[in-house]
Amino acid sequence: MFQEIGLHRFDQLAENNGIEMKHVPALDSLRGIAVLLVVFHHFKWLGIGWIGVQIFFVLSGFLITSILWEQKERRLRNYLGRFYWRRILRIFPVYYGFLFAVSLAYLSVGEPVAFGDLAPWLFSYTYNFARFFEPEMTWRYFGHLWSLAIEEQFYLVWPFVVYWVSKRSFLRLCIALVMLAPLFRWTAGLYFLAHDYPPVRLAQCVYTLPTTHLDAFAVGAALSVMDSRKLPSPRSVFLGVFIALTLLGFYQWGLLDPHSRVASDFGYPIYLSANLQYIWGYTLVNLLGGAMILCAVRGVDLFPGWNNRTLRFYGKISYALYVCHWPLLGAIGRVHDYNPWSLEGLCIFVLFFATATFISWLSYRYYETWFLRLKDRHPF
Repeated sequence: MFQEIGLHRFDQLAENNGIEMKHVPALDSLRGIAVLLVVFHHFKWLGIGWIGVQIFFVLSGFLITSILWEQKERRLRNYLGRFYWRRILRIFPVYYGFLFAVSLAYLSVGEPVAFGDLAPWLFSYTYNFARFFEPEMTWRYFGHLWSLAIEEQFYLVWPFVVYWVSKRSFLRLCIALVMLAPLFRWTAGLYFLAHDYPPVRLAQCVYTLPTTHLDAFAVGAALSVMDSRKLPSPRSVFLGVFIALTLLGFYQWGLLDPHSRVASDFGYPIYLSANLQYIWGYTLVNLLGGAMILCAVRGVDLFPGWNNRTLRFYGKISYALYVCHWPLLGAIGRVHDYNPWSLEGLCIFVLFFATATFISWLSYRYYETWFLRLKDRHPF
């Protein structure tokens, strides 16, 4: 989810796909957009902001596959060793540093659920499965970490897929995964329905399954190997997907109570629980993310300011911001109830966002980069 493009540079020209695999500043901007969508969603300002996580998943599929493809000619031991060494240095310091810091706070304030109940899920990167077995578990500080667990599960499998599958077969595999993912979600929904899960919890459980997001990773992976010059113009691809997404969103909106909060999320509420929308809705959102990546790597600005310094800055600190913003909101909510749409809510947001930004910048500047300097000091 959080590959640092400036540090994991694309060092070679991918001659067969028309994408220059170097540092692409617009991808930093796209990551900035994604993390801001998530922050606004969690502050209850933007119901559809959850799609930022889907954009991260598609970005991961694109970037990780690109990195792996560059190293594919190495021996398997060197190929895997180099990849996992770099992933560990990028992901583990912030993740486990966060767990250590927040667990101390968690224990000190005496939350009703003991940290010991959460620790096995958190430290093993299996937190996305916790909802199935611990439905009453508090999510105050750790609820957002399910997506990082899915990322790690992707990292465990995908390098082997890239290594052993030819490019021609790989593209076919990605297309097959995009087509099969809705079937996986439908099957999972049937399983939870058979076990008497209520609709919202059913959709929540489907949402945190790794198979639910196979199409997100596959869309990004396919973009990394296909000849993008043979596709329609990036802007046309984006507009086509956006129009389809919008029309189906209005259709879904029309099926719902117009006064409900669900209907206020542009027809795409989190979990997509109504009318089996979770079966097809994620795929459309993921295709939109893929279209945005295509625009970024082909130098197409979707809107004024698409590639500005502020978005690139938030793209660079996006990992730490994603990790730290949720517990900050949890701490605020624990001590003070507020209306996010009030003047008080605006003041709280400014203070919260400034604090989260500062912490994330400190993390990136003085903590993460220290580990990233070690990325080339590997025995592989």
